[in-house]
Amino acid sequence: MHLKEEMRDLRMGFSDLLFYNNGDISEEVWDVVLYSILAAERNIQEGFYQACMSGDGETKNAYHRQYFPYTLEALRKHVDGTLKVLDTLSERANSYDRSTHPRIPVILKHNTFVKGTFLKVSEKLNAMASELDDSES
Repeated sequence: MHLKEEMRDLRMGFSDLLFYNNGDISEEVWDVVLYSILAAERNIQEGFYQACMSGDGETKNAYHRQYFPYTLEALRKHVDGTLKVLDTLSERANSYDRSTHPRIPVILKHNTFVKGTFLKVSEKLNAMASELDDSES
């Protein structure tokens, strides 16, 4: 998910967009993803932008409630894709000779940490999707 333009528009940096190792997702992640989704409807996106920039939490949350299924699906796709990439990168790293690539253990440890975080985020997103499905039934 490449949202640099959206991040710039909302005055956010990478340090604002966090997945926590307990599976929580920063509010800024939800905001940037929703802002990106709303790009298809510029008038709606502008309303959300104004709510974000003015600190109008009530209006911003109304947008989040209305478009939650779309934001949730986009985040699930991003997390699932990242998990696949991490597996591929770890497999590739394991194929290198550690005597000529001494940092492989550090890379694998990092990938394991990131994967663990993303798995917890995935669990939370899946639980949210399940709750959403139950509420729509």
